[in-house]
Parts: sequence; C-alpha cells; structure tokens
Amino acid sequence: MNVAYVCADFGVPVFGHKGASVHVREMVAAFADGGHDVRIYAPTLDDPGPAGDHAADPGAQRARFQARIEREHGRVDVVEVAPESRHLAWLEELKHVEALLGRPTRLRQELRNLLYNQALRAQLGRALLAEPVDFIYERYTLFGLAGIDSARLHGVPHVLEVNAPLADEQERMRGLELKDLARSTERRIWNATDAVIAVSGRLAEAVAACGVPESRIHVLPNAVDTRRFTPGATTEGVPGPVRERVRGRCVIGFVGSLKPWHGVETLFEAVTTLLARRLAVHLVVVGDGPMREPLERAAAERGVLPHVTFAGAIAHDDIPAWLSLMDVATAPYTPHPDFYFSPLKLFEYMAAGVPVVAGRIGQLDELLEHERNALLHAPGDAGALAAQLERLVRDPMLRRRLGVAGLQGIGEERTWHGHARRIEAIVRSLHSSEPGDALGERRIAEGPRA
Repeated sequence: MNVAYVCADFGVPVFGHKGASVHVREMVAAFADGGHDVRIYAPTLDDPGPAGDHAADPGAQRARFQARIEREHGRVDVVEVAPESRHLAWLEELKHVEALLGRPTRLRQELRNLLYNQALRAQLGRALLAEPVDFIYERYTLFGLAGIDSARLHGVPHVLEVNAPLADEQERMRGLELKDLARSTERRIWNATDAVIAVSGRLAEAVAACGVPESRIHVLPNAVDTRRFTPGATTEGVPGPVRERVRGRCVIGFVGSLKPWHGVETLFEAVTTLLARRLAVHLVVVGDGPMREPLERAAAERGVLPHVTFAGAIAHDDIPAWLSLMDVATAPYTPHPDFYFSPLKLFEYMAAGVPVVAGRIGQLDELLEHERNALLHAPGDAGALAAQLERLVRDPMLRRRLGVAGLQGIGEERTWHGHARRIEAIVRSLHSSEPGDALGERRIAEGPRA
C-alpha cells in the first residue's frame, strides 16, 4: 500500500527525541517493514532545542533512521511542509498586540495551527494527485483538519491516531485561548474520521463520549520493537565512566522526559531512603526536561549526588544499552484523576527484561499485575515506592522472576509490527465498505453517550 502519514504538530519533530517523535518513527518503520511505501508530511523535522549531553545531533538522528529504513521492505520519504510566508507575517504582527496586552498568549500558536491547514491541504492535494495513496494515517493535532479533508476529497480512508484529548490537555497544561473552537473542532474531527486509534482505554472512552460509534474506535497502546529492545543488549553505548561509577551497585533507572507528572521527585525521595538504609544503590536518570535542574539541586543538597547519574537526553537507538545497565526500572508517576497516557517506557522496560516498579494508575494498572510481572505502588507515595524498590534490591531472584514475566507479556500485539498489521486489517475493512462521508457530514452527537 501507499500511505500518507500526516503529523501536523509543530511540537513533534519527526527526528526529535521526545516520546511522540519516537512514536511517529516507529509506526512509519513498521509500515515500511510490512512492505508499504510511506510519505511523511510534517511542519517540523528536526528538534530545534538542545538535545542533551549525550544525545545525537539532528543530522545523526535522521541518518540513523534512514539507514534503518534501507533495511526494511518499503520506502519512506519525508516531506517538510512549511507554513505559508504570508501567514507567518500575520502571526508576527500579533506580537505587537501581545506587547499592548503586556503579556504573551497562546493565540499565535493556535492561529498558526489553524492557518497551517491551508499549506498542508495544498501540499497533500498536489502529492495525492501525482501519486495516489491507499489511506491517510494521521497523528491527531489540535485544529488539524487538512488530513481528513484531503482524504475526503481524494476518496481514501482516513485513520486518526489519538494520543491525548488535546483540547483539555492544552487548556490544563499550557493554556487555551480559542477554547470553544478547539473543543468543537476536536469533536468534529473525531466524528468524521473512518477509524480512531486510541492509545488507551480511557482515551477510547473520551472519544466515544463525543458520539463516535464504538465500532470505529480501536485501542492500540504504545508498543516496542523487540528486535532492538531485548534482554542482554550490550552496554557499549553507555560512557565508560558511567559504567565504572555503577559497578557493584544495584542500578535503579528511569527513562523519560523530566516533567512534573512523571513523579521523578518521588523516585528521588525513595532512593534517598534506600541510601539512608545503607543499601548499595545508584540511580540513573535517562532523559531531560524542566525538572532536571531542581532535581540536581535537590540531590546536591541531600548529599546523594555521587549516587545519581543524569544521562540527559539520549538518542532512542541508544536506550537499549542504558536499559542493560539497569537492575530495576521505574515508572512512578503522580496521582492523576484522568490518566489517559500509554507510557512508551513501560513496553521497552519489559522487552528488555528489566523488572518494573510502577505507580498503580491508568494503563499501568491494566497491563501490570502486582507480584506477577511487576511491583506496583500508590503513585506519589515515596514510602511505598521505597518499600517495593528495597524488596528488589535485596532479592535478585525476585528481580529475575519479574523480569522474565514482563518479557513474556510482550506478545505480537505489543509490537509496532503488530500495530501495523492491525491497522492494515482496519484499512482493508474500510476499503471493502462504503466510502466515508464528507468532512463534517457524519452525525455529531449532542452529548455524551448513554
């Protein structure tokens, strides 16, 4: 099949280091490995910010991906679709308005997303006329209408991957100016697509509550490439001084962006407790983010900095080496009333055979079973986390048992290749049914489903 992969999110660079960028590349690689030709359309290709001490530069990240694709069976082209220059000029003018207001707003970013639909729709239109596709696969973006509109104009199925309820998330985490428009547009897009791929059951419930029939909603949690994430991977990708520093110690690890809701502060408290009990442990934190500086400062103030390694942002291809360094891997999180995430780290921990200690929350509580394939604790409870970590530090046999059970839980349905095959089946069923309705013509429910 020919696939148009659309990622219109300016904050998700195709060759970036964040989990969302990894998700894009993994799905594209899985399609290519299945023999499909994929063309990615995105406004941002490389990560614009500093990546970290040990992270590959954008050019290296792109070269690694291209070398990997050359080993697959399909073809991947990457098209950078830039915003129209006149739209950028309008957005620049809005800076003067913000100066009059005396404060920055999110309005420029939201209008940028709205206006970008024109540039993306024009590019997709030309491309699909020159080389027709069998379906459009799109990562859901706030105000992103161009992908589904192009699918309707060209009479091909549209599959929408939903990773978050973006209207709610944007308002809660960064602020949202065009609230009513964002919510109505989100509802419109969810109802108009032919199939929704939700990464968690909670997200599927949110989509269904907007009137989308359950027959069009499919739950596919995040996944892993088991050819790269495997037990016993070499640690050669880890700098020698780090390997020497952790020698003879039980290494407790965390992989991910250092954001407040990931609960890394709780992990630091728990490790401090273990060190106070004179346990030979070392904490390795792989990732970067706004919490790194306060965490480093706290570690120095508590006198535990010699027992902590901050690896910074690491290229995803090097993560297996760092996991091989770890005896225990963590996903603590903080209490969250509406946990809709599908943590990528969880599947990579398990595929690498590293025993997991995780917060009992959302999808983690659904996929993990306490004492069987992981140890669970109340999220945000440093004492409970310390207790579970101490059990594993003191009991190598328990570590081995949980690691093996976790690895056995990674079946075909938990791999990116399994996801690609599931999506292929969904698309074939769409091709065998009647063509989808025009954008906006699907009935939109007036309220939540009963």
